[in-house]
Amino acid sequence: MATLKQIAERAGVSISTVSRVLNFDETLSVSDETRRRIMETTEELGYNKYKRKKRTMDMAAPEPSMPVPIAEPPAPVQIRASQNTIGIVMTYDKSEELNDPYYLTVRLAIEEAARERGVQLVEVGKKGERSLPASAASGFIVVGPIGSGQLHELQRSSSPIVYVDDVPWDRKSDIVTVDLHDAVEQALVHIRALGHERIAYVGGRDMLDGASTADRREVAYEKWMKEAGIFDSSLVRVGTFSAEDGYRLTKELIASGRGCTAVLAANDSMAIGAIRAIQEHGMRVPEDISVVGFNDIAVAQFMTPALTTVRLHSDCIGDTALELMMERLEKQRIIGKKVMIPTELIVRESCGPAARLR
Repeated sequence: MATLKQIAERAGVSISTVSRVLNFDETLSVSDETRRRIMETTEELGYNKYKRKKRTMDMAAPEPSMPVPIAEPPAPVQIRASQNTIGIVMTYDKSEELNDPYYLTVRLAIEEAARERGVQLVEVGKKGERSLPASAASGFIVVGPIGSGQLHELQRSSSPIVYVDDVPWDRKSDIVTVDLHDAVEQALVHIRALGHERIAYVGGRDMLDGASTADRREVAYEKWMKEAGIFDSSLVRVGTFSAEDGYRLTKELIASGRGCTAVLAANDSMAIGAIRAIQEHGMRVPEDISVVGFNDIAVAQFMTPALTTVRLHSDCIGDTALELMMERLEKQRIIGKKVMIPTELIVRESCGPAARLR
């Protein structure tokens, strides 16, 4: 895997800056552009990128003790005027990519897939904008949660659409999504097998059409915990999908005195904040409280302890989104497809046997 030194050299910053950015250190005074460059470099040099190149190039697997070699980024593809232009609609602010790098990894995966195919991507929207550009695009790939206004406007377009998220399906457009209910079950089955019963949930909710929407992970957590007979609503904390709120909400949990031996966080950023709150309280992870995240962003491997998390295979999600779009354009397919990408529990160091509650 890539080292902090390699990331720092590629990003043009110090190793200390890389470490603090990857740990969501809010006291660090650097620009959002520098943070984004470090996050993107980390993902580009990460193991997901290497595994993807390994599949396409049929490279031999390295020995377990050997670091994964890092490939130089591919040279930009020269785009010809006759080639397809795909509009990529990012439904969130750029700052949200820094709070939850999952969307950043999906965007990078789509960009790489487009580069390999010689397809030009044009960013045509962002969160809060309902109008689309007048310039025609061959099709649109929509990344992230989307409100009804922008959703209906896109669906009125004559261009094919691929959504990368869970949206109401009109059976005409294509959707690439993940089974978050199965993902939550994988995580909770693992945590429960280690003897945990007091399992807290720290998550967030998206604001769409002026109202907060229930997150599928939160719904799945509550359902599974109730079926297991161990649900306690006092162990559920919800805010925004950020490391800051992961930290704040976990501090609230600890201060409440309700007692928990494990925390399931809705994403890795929140898990990182949760671990910081636990450690600041003088407790250890996983000896006192275990922590499990979601997404398996490249940052997870650099944590201490390394984060147990559910991998959402953002590289495959990005590949599939572009493949569906190109199939629409090249084969004139008119029937919509819904593709479910499987998840994978990655067991590392942050989750262990349940501790006895104090």
